[in-house]
Amino acid sequence: MRKEYQNPVVYSTTMKRPQVLVVGAGVAGLACARELSRRDVPAVVLERARGVGGRCATRRVNGEPVDFGLPFLPACSGEFAEALNELDPAGKIPGWPVRVREVRLACNPDFFRPGRRRMARVEGVSAFPKLLAREVDVRLGHDVAALAERDGSVVVRLRDGGAMEAGFLVLACAHSQSRALAEPLVRDWPGAAAGLAALHSLPVLPALTVIAGYGPAAPDPGFDIWYPLESIMLHTISNDSSKRPAPCDRIMVYQARERFSREVVGRPPEEWRRELLWEAGELMGPWAARPAWTQEHVWEDARVRREHILGGPVVFESRDPSVRGPRARVALIGDAFASDPGVEGAYMSGISMGEQIASLPEVRSARLADAG
Repeated sequence: MRKEYQNPVVYSTTMKRPQVLVVGAGVAGLACARELSRRDVPAVVLERARGVGGRCATRRVNGEPVDFGLPFLPACSGEFAEALNELDPAGKIPGWPVRVREVRLACNPDFFRPGRRRMARVEGVSAFPKLLAREVDVRLGHDVAALAERDGSVVVRLRDGGAMEAGFLVLACAHSQSRALAEPLVRDWPGAAAGLAALHSLPVLPALTVIAGYGPAAPDPGFDIWYPLESIMLHTISNDSSKRPAPCDRIMVYQARERFSREVVGRPPEEWRRELLWEAGELMGPWAARPAWTQEHVWEDARVRREHILGGPVVFESRDPSVRGPRARVALIGDAFASDPGVEGAYMSGISMGEQIASLPEVRSARLADAG
């Protein structure tokens, strides 16, 4: 078992190639690669960022963790709950958020139904993708520039000039990025038109986020998370400090509504930050509009509405299955391709794809050959 994911390493096509390449070290990509690893299928994950997690993101600010993407980890299925239970129990905050206001506008109000499991982490929600990455060969700092097909394999070309190839490529990054990488390669493959049409039918929903720090004398707002009905710009207000044992500052995380985010995403951050803080002050009191410090983040592909998810992966093949010979395959996974949106959908999408790849005849044959 790998103890930690690796630091950036420049690869070339002269190195031993894996059977599967995964682009994107979010929960979906890591779950897929871990499932493959557990089934003895060689896989490598390429991630352009300096760390893993995607929207399951935690940032250290003034020495303290702050969750600025997903605020907590919900579990509807027993399988996902078991995966979360692999985390160190010492960092678990069961039931968070406890003090919840106005759940009707939550991305998934079902998370707050009686009996549903949810948790936060003292060290931040990124503890979960880091757990998945321990069993996976992750290459950080690898920015994929383009894809090509050669002799039944997919060639992944990196912006630094390196390249890798494999018979099966899994795209598990943000939806718009996955589509932009896949489309130039697969558009002329058999049956690709239907899959591409499905990809173009998925709307991209951005979200603007402001992390705001207040002095230790700032009041407790009286909630852990709030989805204010009366707001125009704010969708979620998370009292991040309520997850921390002894916070130095009161830290609030403000996430904007979809419509406001779409309208102002191209404007300078200081403009939309000022507007979001103004509304926070209107909702919670003047103190909320005057933080000691702020940080901003733009989630270009923040989420997918339940009514738009595709319910399964989109897979492209370079050769008709009825024709003999090797064929390259490209699959897109993530919460947009799951039965349910959110982190659990992303995880289950990755697990399902790992199972499907491991069951392919050529993959099983290669495993038997390696074992022999």
